[in-house]
Amino acid sequence: MAVGEVKAHRMRAQYEAWPYPQVPLLASLPSTHPFELHAAWLWDRCGSGPTPARPRLWIAGCGTFQPYAFAIANPKADIVATDLSETSLALARRRCLWHRQRHVQFAPCDLDDPSTWPAGEFDLIECYGVLMNLSDPLATLRRLRSRLSPRGVLRLMVYPHWSRARVFQLQRVARLLGLTANDRHHPAALRAFVRRLPLEHPLRYGFTTYADSKNDAGVVDGFLHAGDRGFTGHQLGALLQGAGLQPAYWFHRPWAQPDVMAERLGLGDRAQSTVLAYLDLWQELRCNFVVCARRADAPPAEVQPPAPHPLFTGHGHGLRHRLRLERLRWFGGKLPSRTGDERLVLRPAAARALLRGQPAPGVDALQLGATAATARPAHDDFAAEADWLDHAHSLRTGRRAPNPLYAHLFAAFELAERHPELQLPDLEAQMGRWLPWADPLEARPIVFGLTPYATYQRFRRSVQEHLERQDLGVASDYGSVRLRNDAAALTKVRALLADSPQLPRQRHDDATLRELYVLLCTHDDLFVTLT
Repeated sequence: MAVGEVKAHRMRAQYEAWPYPQVPLLASLPSTHPFELHAAWLWDRCGSGPTPARPRLWIAGCGTFQPYAFAIANPKADIVATDLSETSLALARRRCLWHRQRHVQFAPCDLDDPSTWPAGEFDLIECYGVLMNLSDPLATLRRLRSRLSPRGVLRLMVYPHWSRARVFQLQRVARLLGLTANDRHHPAALRAFVRRLPLEHPLRYGFTTYADSKNDAGVVDGFLHAGDRGFTGHQLGALLQGAGLQPAYWFHRPWAQPDVMAERLGLGDRAQSTVLAYLDLWQELRCNFVVCARRADAPPAEVQPPAPHPLFTGHGHGLRHRLRLERLRWFGGKLPSRTGDERLVLRPAAARALLRGQPAPGVDALQLGATAATARPAHDDFAAEADWLDHAHSLRTGRRAPNPLYAHLFAAFELAERHPELQLPDLEAQMGRWLPWADPLEARPIVFGLTPYATYQRFRRSVQEHLERQDLGVASDYGSVRLRNDAAALTKVRALLADSPQLPRQRHDDATLRELYVLLCTHDDLFVTLT
């Protein structure tokens, strides 16, 4: 079996056993809430002009909930929902039938196998949280681009490399402990083990603040995953460029919009991919990468005349939706926003204007004709990035070596000095630029270790001394190094594992115990000694 087939087999087995997301069948979504998933709204933001009267939508890797959300948002669309997991498809189909959304077709599909794909072109393709699970993301993205209509939009979500560091470290801990998605008891075992870590441990924080950590399917998808990965901003930019796609709208809140943050941080005319890479590195992205892209050979972008969002005019919608609009007309309301700072406040007068087909001041998010164009380049290569990533994730040795638990923080500290070709200011100047905008997550009992900004404030002198040192040695693995008080450290980890009866009973070699010690027991130390 080829490598890609092995990965597809593992992914299928995972989602057959643990369909995701785990949402109650009866949970409903108000018909006005997913307004940012409407095809006309997405086309408008991307400069694609008016959509066809009945657009074709493909949800590629739909899971158990997305078909329902897109059906609610696009009542006049023909929707095809596909997934690798038959179990997930069955749940998604049942949900749509229960909520009377009958304009969705369902079919099994392996995105690594184009022969299983639905036929024809699509005006909107949704590929959310899927591409990083595939064996060849670039090849798949090129094929998806070939299925876009000339002015079509592809909405893509992938995980960021640095902002997801805690999740990846927890995945590593789970593998070292022998926890997998193959055992029904292992999600609960991981949850119990992590909750025994000290309150001030960043891995405990990363787990307990993860939205899906309270349910087993969410633990599997986040921490026992069969094979996801993250992308840096540069890697995502290169991926889109290589697939013949052009980012047209970043589905981010303002703090992660490249144009906004480039101006705030004094990054000049840097490319979108460079700005996003920088935000991700400093733990200030605060979301996954979500981009709406068009074909690179698409017609020029166009700005439509101002018009109300189709969901808020009341034309051609069902009784329940019209009643909801009537309530907004009299009482107003609040709507969740995926791309705004706060919930959108819709006042009665504005709701009445939208119902009359008129623009409503103060609610730009509910109107078309607001294309967010940018003159900023889409992508700049970071030629040395592969070497940089190898260095940042290397196991460095010597007295007071960077603690691998905090490798992603040291990456932010070291980038400007190690790669002057990027023309970043020195670390102190970067801290000054971040001062008005950084949002340190640290608060008692966690006083450092969540963001580079807060950690540097506490350890400024130690970090500067580290930057002034010559390069340290590098070890190939934990089997070739020793910790300070190595025997005592190994004994401590063995005791921790022995006192966790929910974990699988297995024998761990010394290398595994050392790595577990670093990840689980050194959170109070920014530096460690490895010899």
